[in-house]
Parts: sequence; C-alpha cells; structure tokens
Amino acid sequence: MRGYVIIRIEGLYLEKFINYCIEREIYLWNIKRVNYTTLEACVGIRGFKSLRRVARRAGCKVYLSQKNGYPFWAHKIKKRKMLLVGAFFSLMLLIFSSTFIYNVDVIGNERISEDAILEYLQETGLKPGTNRYAVDLREMENFLLVEFPELAWVGIDLSGVYARVEVVEKVAPPPKIDKDTPTDLVATKNGVIDRVIARNGDAMVKKGDIVEVGDLLVTGIVSRQYMENPLYVHAYGEVYAKTYYEANKSMYLVEINKHKTGEKFSRRALKFGEIQLSLGGNNLPFTDYIVEQTNKSLSLWRNIKLPVEIILENYYEVVEVEEHIEVEAAKEMMHKEAVEELMNQIPLEGEIIQTKVDFKQEGNTLKGKFIIEVLEDIAQQKKIITEED
Repeated sequence: MRGYVIIRIEGLYLEKFINYCIEREIYLWNIKRVNYTTLEACVGIRGFKSLRRVARRAGCKVYLSQKNGYPFWAHKIKKRKMLLVGAFFSLMLLIFSSTFIYNVDVIGNERISEDAILEYLQETGLKPGTNRYAVDLREMENFLLVEFPELAWVGIDLSGVYARVEVVEKVAPPPKIDKDTPTDLVATKNGVIDRVIARNGDAMVKKGDIVEVGDLLVTGIVSRQYMENPLYVHAYGEVYAKTYYEANKSMYLVEINKHKTGEKFSRRALKFGEIQLSLGGNNLPFTDYIVEQTNKSLSLWRNIKLPVEIILENYYEVVEVEEHIEVEAAKEMMHKEAVEELMNQIPLEGEIIQTKVDFKQEGNTLKGKFIIEVLEDIAQQKKIITEED
C-alpha cells in the first residue's frame, strides 16, 4: 500500500553502502548480489528519497529498476479518468448482478423427481433470474413440505448467486396388514433356525433347519383331521435364526507415498461463473506434483457475495517413496474397516453371537475374510391369496 521500488547499487564499497543505510534507518530487503560490484534490493519510497546522500557518501551509484505498489498505480490511474468511470460503473453492475439467483440445485432427493421440485419452485418464485431479496426462504420451505408429503425436511440456502435446496425424504414404514387378513410368515434372510414362536398359525420349520429368503416359516392355513375345510388365520409370531454377515477385504502391503521435496510453484486464477481466467504461467516446472487449491469468494457486505472467485493453486514437487506396511497394523486396519461396514448392515435388535476372522497372505497382498454370526427375528408377514381375492 505504501509502495516500494527495486534498485540496483553499483560501486566498489557495497558493504559500506549497506552500513550507511542501517545507520540512517533505511530499511532494505531482498538484497541480492548480482556480481562483485552490483547489488539489487527493495526499498520503500521514503527510504529511496534518502539514498542520494548515502550513495554519494559511499561512492556508489543507485539506479531505479522497477516501481511497485499502490502510489505508482494511483498516479497512473489519475491520468485516465475514463478508466476510473468505467471501473466504477463495472463495479456497480457487478454489485447489481450479484443480487440475482443464477442457479438452483436440489440435493438429497431419491424417489422424488428433481424436475418436479424445480418446476414447483419456479411456479412459486424461486428460479434463475429472481432477486434474492424478493424470496422468503422459510415460506418456500413450508410450501415444499405441503406440496410434497413424501418430504420430511426441507432446507434452502443462498450462497452468493447460487440457491441450494436440500431435502430429506420420509422413510416409508412397511405396509400394515389387517389382523382379519389371512397371512403366512416367510423368511426375509438366509439362516439356520434357532427357535420358533408361533403365536398364531402352524410352524413349518424347527430348530436346526436351514432356510432361504422367501421360505415358509409359519403358515396361516390351519388344517386338522376333524376339519372339513382348512381355516385361514392371521399368522404371527417370532422366528429366530442364526444369520451370517460376511465381508472380504484385501490390502497391498507395499504403499507408494508421495513426499514433498520443498519446491513450490504457485498460480492464481479468477473465476466468473463457469469461466476461469489464469493469472499466471501455465507451464509447470514439475513432472510429479500434488496440488492444494484455495477458493476465496469476494463479498461486499455481510452475506452479499459477488459472482467472482479468486483461486490460488499451489503445486508442490513430490517424489515417490515405497513404504512397507506391518502385517499386524494391516490386519488391525482391515478388521476395523470390515466391522464398521458389517455393523451398518446388522439390525439394532440383532444379537451378535460370534465373530470369525481369517487372514491369508499372498506375496505382498493380505486378504481377510470377516464373518459375524447374529441371532435375529427373520419372520415377515405375507398375505395369503385366497379364491375370494
């Protein structure tokens, strides 16, 4: 902001010149020796004005190489008034355009069509081209919940010129079957029967039987020797079986990691919507590298954001280093990952009986087989189709 210049100092007594600058409290930085009689350095504007006496005293000559900073830029701009006027109106146009919504995105929907949600939002006033301050977001959320009963929650967020509509759909409960409707109990999973509690209907399986998905467990068609016609009842009860959840994992014991060498290359860019303008060179000096990107949005006041982003990309040179993973550490990682995966599949009411783990190493590859045995109720009601139906 205060401005600085890059200077070249030529003479035989360069060290004396630097000592005189220190004595007069003239701050120099980025000092580089070009050759035996030449230095390059940066100095502030105030310090530069005091260098003439120092240079004369040290028997050196000072040349101005480059001017940098706000004062020099402002001096140039003062001579170009039309550029200032154009910049002012461009800024006003940018501020005005940032008050409109350019894009509406819907996330979280699976069963409900995104087009249906967008079409309804367009009818109620939330669409590209709408002024962001003319939209009542909370009212829009309530409208969506009323229009789509399948939604459990709606949240609308405005980020700059983008509107993000996040929805959570209701989880439909299993269909209820009336108690007067004849039903069977069928298996929902493969397993080995542990015990059967038939509260109504006749059990078709016993302890130790192996069943598959869809097998009949308890029938609602009750027949006895003294009965002329079978009786159709609403079968219900619990059928507990041992079920098995399996996961197979593998891990390569030789890992290729990338380590930074310390060399770095930076590049900046301006992004206007989908258009990105690079402000630096495109030729990367590295063959192998990793990129760390930082995006910064420009804002005028509070939540008023301009549709412009500054992108900073840092490229770090890396070398590939081969590292070996300890077998025990690999087993622990695989076991943890497999258990987390299987626990998401096991119902909360299920009782874990035992866990079986089997590891096998083939060269540099470690394979693991994980089985969790669970005791759970696998019975589900299924309507009996009668002649009347």
